[in-house]
Order: sequence, then C-alpha cells, then structure tokens
Amino acid sequence: MPEPTRAVALAALTELWEQGCPIASPHDRDRLVDIGLRRWHSFHRRHSRIGQPSQEARIRDLVRGLVEAVEPEPGLVGPLVKDYECVAEAIAKAATSPLREP
Repeated sequence: MPEPTRAVALAALTELWEQGCPIASPHDRDRLVDIGLRRWHSFHRRHSRIGQPSQEARIRDLVRGLVEAVEPEPGLVGPLVKDYECVAEAIAKAATSPLREP
C-alpha cells in the first residue's frame, strides 16, 4: 500500500486518539490502518454485484471489517461502534485522498 496513504491514515488515527477515541489506541493503530486499507481496497472484489456503491455503504463495510478483526465477540460491540465509525471514516478519507506515491 502506498506509504503516503498509510501515513495520512496513521496521523488521522493519532488525532482521534488525542480527541479521546479508545479504538485508535497507539497499540493497535498500525493494525487498524493495515486492516482498514486492505478492506477498503478489496471492497469491489468482495461486492462485485454492486454497481456504484455509496461512500456510506463502503464505510459501513469498513466498520464491519474492523469490528470483526479486532473484537473477540463482534456482536457485543454496542455503542462502541460509533468509535469504529470514526476510525473507518478517517481511514476512508486517507484512502481517497489525492496523495500518491511518486
């Protein structure tokens, strides 16, 4: 994955952590970014029947992937899902930013 994209995502999660998001912990940040970017970029392969998905649909899919990868019992996440949504939105923004490797 392009390093500038990864760096932008890591910086965004660092900012979320500083704002109080418990999911963006420094201990899990690299893992969240790797999982999130991989999930974001594999969306079309996993959902080939969807023509032009909305940004919201892609973010919901990203939230689901993050929860499933991180939580031991994903069905019990409850209100904490809002924090996963913030993380997913930050990763999606990094993945769609115009930054590209030279």
